[in-house]
Amino acid sequence: MSSPSASLIAPHTGDSRGRPLYDPSTGECFDALPDSTPDECARTVRRAADAGGPWNESGPRHRSERLHRLADLVHERRDAFIELERRGAGKPVGRVGGEVDFAVRAFRWFAHAALHPAGEVHPAGPGLRAYTDRVPLGVCAAICPANYPLLMAAWKAAAALAYGNTVVVKPAPETPLSVRLLVETAREVLPPHVLGAVYGGSEVGRLLCELPDIAAVSFTGSTAAGSDVARRCAAGVKRVSLELGGKNPLVVFPDADLDAAAAAAVEAFTGNSGQMCVAASRLIVHESVHSDFVRELAARAGSRALGPTDDPGTQLGPLITARAVDRVTEAVDEAVAQGASALLPPGRSTLRPHLPGACGQGFYVNPVVLDQVTTTGRAWRQELFGPVLAVRSFRTEDEALSLAHDTAYGLSASVWTADSGRTERLAGRLRAGLLWFNTWGDTDETISVGGIGHSGYGRELGVHAADQYTHTRAVWIAHAEQPDGPEALR
Repeated sequence: MSSPSASLIAPHTGDSRGRPLYDPSTGECFDALPDSTPDECARTVRRAADAGGPWNESGPRHRSERLHRLADLVHERRDAFIELERRGAGKPVGRVGGEVDFAVRAFRWFAHAALHPAGEVHPAGPGLRAYTDRVPLGVCAAICPANYPLLMAAWKAAAALAYGNTVVVKPAPETPLSVRLLVETAREVLPPHVLGAVYGGSEVGRLLCELPDIAAVSFTGSTAAGSDVARRCAAGVKRVSLELGGKNPLVVFPDADLDAAAAAAVEAFTGNSGQMCVAASRLIVHESVHSDFVRELAARAGSRALGPTDDPGTQLGPLITARAVDRVTEAVDEAVAQGASALLPPGRSTLRPHLPGACGQGFYVNPVVLDQVTTTGRAWRQELFGPVLAVRSFRTEDEALSLAHDTAYGLSASVWTADSGRTERLAGRLRAGLLWFNTWGDTDETISVGGIGHSGYGRELGVHAADQYTHTRAVWIAHAEQPDGPEALR
């Protein structure tokens, strides 16, 4: 089957209409896409509302089959999605394929979930039947971030569609094209307007939160923006799910497998160039192994290859915008001014690398380990969304836990220790929605994930996604008692 993606990756022709789209690896403006107007947003949502009844009434078997077919088409167009994610989000081609595959798995998981039992039968008195069931909410808005454009859209849309809702996706303004391809692909297998999209910046997201036909909003992004989403949705009493930021700890005890811990820690703060809500951006390491571990970690991070995103050997891509580079640079400069030691890759003396060719104008930064940062600076307290690791050392388990909890966020935490008793204690005490022990980053479409505290509420994936996208109802049905005797059958 031919792919509709060719027009989406055509070279920029100089047409200035619409919002410019930049390739983060080169700084080149390669395309433009107009923002949706308020009238277009309202029309898209209204059409989704009108499509909702027939989509839900088509039944779970039909919805399951359609989602499986959508998964097939996304898989068939894997290369086109990879190219759009590479070009628009600055993702190295050697790494982004796994994200497309995860999106396919999410559609398949929720295609199966559409057929899972939903509800319970409850004890009731004579002449009564009592049960609970689940019904869809209506039109669900999925507001998605720039760091995982396709994957976050798939997580949200797959769940909402499986349970009988219709969906309007708003991608980040920097990365709309893979979502546009997803919506175009869905038109081939889903009824009209069941999955749609609107485009633009925060003003479009605010409008979605306030449109009366939107029943629920699933938002992934910053805590500040999430708070605004919740406030706007509260006026319309809409269902809200927030997957927000994180300032996540990775705690290393001296009895851990230090080689495995170092390998995981590098991926945890440089993966996706640090642009991950679950990134382990704070290292809390025991003082007895601190110096050697930090030195090894910095060396491993420095060996990761920065370069063109179309090179399969590139391991670290650019940040999403030039402003993101400035934000990271400012925080690193502040940490150094406050006394931290900045460990850069060998042979590099500045945070911004000197790359050859077109990449010289890209939005790249070197990975940096900031040893012994102050706990009051941005590097320790704020989510920077870059390959920056803030380090503190500890002596006791209680001190390690105190440092891990020295944040308002509560998204993830990773602990490395060979002590099973310590593992059990910390599993019970750590305040985070995702806990990894002697591992980091494991995620599966079958397991529900989300944060606590300033990292938000609600759950993506797994069986608990149903709580975001359905109402539960309690139903009592009174019926006449069966008459006695054979004459009652005449």
